[in-house]
Amino acid sequence: MSQKKDHESSSKKIMQAALNVIAREKISGTRMRHIAEEAGMSQGILHYYFHTKKELLSKLLDYILLLFRQERHCDFADSDGSSSSKMHAFFEEKKRSIKKREVEYIQFDFWVQGTTDPELREKIQKSYDNWRYNLYEVIEEGVKKGEFRADRVDQVPAMTVSLLMGASVQYLIDESAFLLDAYLVAAEEMILVYLKDNCG
Repeated sequence: MSQKKDHESSSKKIMQAALNVIAREKISGTRMRHIAEEAGMSQGILHYYFHTKKELLSKLLDYILLLFRQERHCDFADSDGSSSSKMHAFFEEKKRSIKKREVEYIQFDFWVQGTTDPELREKIQKSYDNWRYNLYEVIEEGVKKGEFRADRVDQVPAMTVSLLMGASVQYLIDESAFLLDAYLVAAEEMILVYLKDNCG
């Protein structure tokens, strides 16, 4: 195995170990030694890759966002090519994430940390910008194809993110509040009706 591949493999192993530990201990309770133990390596080796917990957390947030982007790309590839189908992919992605729970809880933990850590806050802001921009691209594509109204493009990305994050926050605190699948179907339908209203 080349040195680069070995480094990538070890980094990925550390990221997965960090996800597992933070899911159990939360960010505040996580120590570098916990992550090293979970990854099956010495704390010295872990510090070779990541000098501080803050550095590791910053890379972990990047890793989580990369996982979301990769899933979204696969969902787009599985779609029928229509903009409506690509919009559906955003709702499916969030449903999977909510049902897995761990990454959603970790995201919430990062948001709390972001209230006092400017670097994490900036990364979280950029992640929302990226999410909204991905939605904007799909909607713009739908406008060009005649699927969606041009005058609704600017509002819908933020509305969609709000509906999806609202589902996550509520459901993970109280699963009895609503049926997740039904909520997401209704939320998607609301967005698509708004985008298509009197279109064409």
